[in-house]
Amino acid sequence: MPNSEGGKYPEKSDRNSIFGGMKKDTDIVVDNLPDDFFGIFPLNHKLPGMDGGYFQPNLFQIVWFTESTEAEHLIDFEQHPVTADTFYCLGPGQVHFVSGGPLEGLRLLCPIEMFLDIVDDKSRWLFNQLNNDGIVVSNEVLQVLEPLSQIMVKEFQGANDPEIFKAYLKAFLCHIARSGPGYSISYGKDAARLHMLFSIVNKFYRSEKKVSFYANRVGLSPKRLNEILSQTTGSTLTAILHYNLITHAKREIGYGDKNFKQIAFELGFSEQAYFSRFFKRHTGLSPEAFRRKMFKLSKHSGQ
Repeated sequence: MPNSEGGKYPEKSDRNSIFGGMKKDTDIVVDNLPDDFFGIFPLNHKLPGMDGGYFQPNLFQIVWFTESTEAEHLIDFEQHPVTADTFYCLGPGQVHFVSGGPLEGLRLLCPIEMFLDIVDDKSRWLFNQLNNDGIVVSNEVLQVLEPLSQIMVKEFQGANDPEIFKAYLKAFLCHIARSGPGYSISYGKDAARLHMLFSIVNKFYRSEKKVSFYANRVGLSPKRLNEILSQTTGSTLTAILHYNLITHAKREIGYGDKNFKQIAFELGFSEQAYFSRFFKRHTGLSPEAFRRKMFKLSKHSGQ
């Protein structure tokens, strides 16, 4: 098994012996991997800070489930199925939690700098946080991805050349992207504006809540911007801003390190009471109830 610095994989051809089964764990913890860390691992392999549930602040991640199970699987605290031949693509900062294995599959990790070197319009949409439903690929695509993943494992356990690994990863992402939700969007005339928009949203959603601010930044009227978003993502800019605010709030509340007043202030709310009403309107739970729910989940997963 590889260690966190990139050790050796067993030389086995059996699919499940390479992908392995995951041991269930307890808490959602902050990952402390270095910013330049990359690699490919069976889902049962433990890395620093990855104990069943974990926060990945600095890395992109691809999770590939190869068998269906009833395991508890959350992305940003929302339930998602563990279905065979399904890929979940997560960006930096997204919370991923799995408990109740055994699980079979692979985990690929990629630092931000490497990702920016290889990403294109086709694969960028895989990591859009509005699309966390997973990507199910066809048998035809699997026939390409399985041997490609084995080649990546051999490179990682051998020479471990970042440039070669990066080239394989780029091909891997491109094949997944063909089955992804944004494949047709990526070639559209509005693709560049949308990529710019999401970058601006990620930077300013805590401080800027007006649609006109973002529309001006991308050179469109608010009406036209919402039309494009509706056609390409099925959402509005206001809904996207709310999604980002709620997701950020869930991450902070779920970890339990900050009080609700601090979280409200960080997200641009002048009063904690207003933040609490906003959170309950969008989640059905008060911040206090949500924190209790996450605490019970982490305790249950450790039993």
